Amino acid sequence: MTIPPDISVVVPTRDQAARLDATLHAFARQDAPPGSWELVVVDDGSTDTTADVLRAAGERLPLRAEHTPARGRAAARNTGTRISRGAVVVFCDGDRAPVPGFVRAHARAHDGGRDRVVVGDVKEMYVSSFEERLFEVKQQLATDGEALRRRSRTPAFVKKVCAVYDETGRTTSPVRWLSFLSGNVSLRRELFDRAGGFDEDFTRWGLEHLELGHRLVTLGAEFRHCAAARNDHFAHGRPAGFYREALERSAAHFERKHPGVPAELLLGLTLDGMSVTEFEESLRASARPTRRRERSACDRG
Repeated sequence: MTIPPDISVVVPTRDQAARLDATLHAFARQDAPPGSWELVVVDDGSTDTTADVLRAAGERLPLRAEHTPARGRAAARNTGTRISRGAVVVFCDGDRAPVPGFVRAHARAHDGGRDRVVVGDVKEMYVSSFEERLFEVKQQLATDGEALRRRSRTPAFVKKVCAVYDETGRTTSPVRWLSFLSGNVSLRRELFDRAGGFDEDFTRWGLEHLELGHRLVTLGAEFRHCAAARNDHFAHGRPAGFYREALERSAAHFERKHPGVPAELLLGLTLDGMSVTEFEESLRASARPTRRRERSACDRG
């Protein structure tokens, strides 16, 4: 009988063959014991050479690939989780290079924590002319990748939302769900299923991860930050206006599901420089007038 792995790493990807190739080279350096983890890559309707990259990587990694129509990142992550076998699921995007101890760090962070969410350390790596320099990038990742990682920095948004954690990686912040960064986060499958997984109605980029984080906080999940579980995002450009257009649609859907979280606050946090403290205070302020109006109506009755 085949013994299932302890950890399943779920990687969604679409039309990023070169960055996925580099990501898989970094996963080949993992120091977790063989058989203790698996890699599940969901190809969300790619039209480039992603299938070729996956076939080649299957020869050196505990890899299973699933090819699906283009339905969005939320659906891809749900698909990967559904076909995975580990008790703990780690989410890592297909354009992020994990450090060699990435899988082992996520596994250890769940010791003694049944309803725990583990947020890894997210960095941003800038490599100009990435496709042309892919061979060089893969060569460096075939060792420890430190020469590449010295160029990395912590993105401003990550720094902002992870400020809710203390020096031990713990938090009790009511808005800790803002740090549910699906490019580097893990939780037990049972908790993921109990929360209902990602909402597949988020078909555009953005906020599907924070919305799941919100539901996890509602369930009482404990959040931890684990600096050792680091991955580095291969930065890449987006068309002008991409982020605002996508986030406006996603924020509107978020508010429809959770009326207590106004879309304007989500956009202020993600696009307009609002701090986590300001976000939390504004959430409280937006709730107070509703209660006052309700009391006034009762008094008039």
